[in-house]
Amino acid sequence: MANTDQEIAPLNENNDQPKDSAIDIPEEDLEPAPECSIYKVPSCFREANQKAYIPQLISIGPLHHGNENLATMERKKLRYYKKFSERTCEKTLKQFESYIEDHAEGICRCYEIQCILLLEAPKFKKIILHDAVFIIELFLRESENYSDDDFLSRKALLSVELPTDLMLLENQLPLFVLKELYNLAFPNSGISFLELACWYFDIHTDRSLKEKEIKHFTDLIRYQVVSNRPRNIDRSRIHNIYNASMLHEAGVKFTGVKSGIFKIGRSTINNTINSLLDVDFEKGELKLPAIDVAYESETRFRNLMAFEQCHYPHKAHFCSYIQLLDSLVDTSEDVDLQEYESRMRAHDLSSSSRVAQNGYLLDEGAGLFSI
Repeated sequence: MANTDQEIAPLNENNDQPKDSAIDIPEEDLEPAPECSIYKVPSCFREANQKAYIPQLISIGPLHHGNENLATMERKKLRYYKKFSERTCEKTLKQFESYIEDHAEGICRCYEIQCILLLEAPKFKKIILHDAVFIIELFLRESENYSDDDFLSRKALLSVELPTDLMLLENQLPLFVLKELYNLAFPNSGISFLELACWYFDIHTDRSLKEKEIKHFTDLIRYQVVSNRPRNIDRSRIHNIYNASMLHEAGVKFTGVKSGIFKIGRSTINNTINSLLDVDFEKGELKLPAIDVAYESETRFRNLMAFEQCHYPHKAHFCSYIQLLDSLVDTSEDVDLQEYESRMRAHDLSSSSRVAQNGYLLDEGAGLFSI
């Protein structure tokens, strides 16, 4: 059985690149590889809410490994590594090690240049191995409803914090790595890794999702909420949208979608016909999907927006939706409108004004989007 007693040490105290692994990269080679899909969140986003992009419970991948605040979960990862080795065999873990060794360069190319510098770090491959095993074991235990003195299943708070950390943009492993390792361990399983992931994040699976090349969990959740967007979108840009109070005074009626739901943890987006982009204005009536606001919503939504701006800058559909909400909800009075309140319910927030001021309406970032 593979040795599971030795913890993975931080790459260094400052959570930067390893001290002895600097690579002299020519200036012209500093652009991310074409395969890049896991980014450092741009500083213009971080300035508004630094905490929204930093894991609070667990680090996944190289970017936040070594964060002293997450040391407890490093020990929990080792417990899950041991549980997984008991579930499979030493040969399986050796296959995992060989796969990661053979594909280390391709894995690095999924990250921005800061992470490519990690390729020569002695800990890099071990980080990928331990984090991948943790995720696979976590998803298996979740699907099997484990309750045998399981630290993660006993803590109700983790049912919110852990999924949130696992969808942070900087806290990702390439999905192809997880799928390939899962297939090595369970070649005859009737359940795919993507199905396990959808089970964990409470995402409805369909054929189009199975055929889609999903990059990682952030991409998976974005695909969930924008995949069925309307195709006949008017792409002309609207520069000024009045807030809900002003529209209400002008006679606009707000009508919410009442069936179908997208879920992102406890944050839910009501979805009737196609997607959360089903916004329609006709004969003085504005229809848009309902949204429930939980305390973790800002973190999750900010990360989806950052990913869109980095990876899908010309298809920033989720950013467009949030920008619309930001325009409609300018003050607490906008949230308190009886008609509009059916669209935005402030669960777990101290007051409706917090939705307008702090939620995920992102006044600080409104000027960043080219939508």
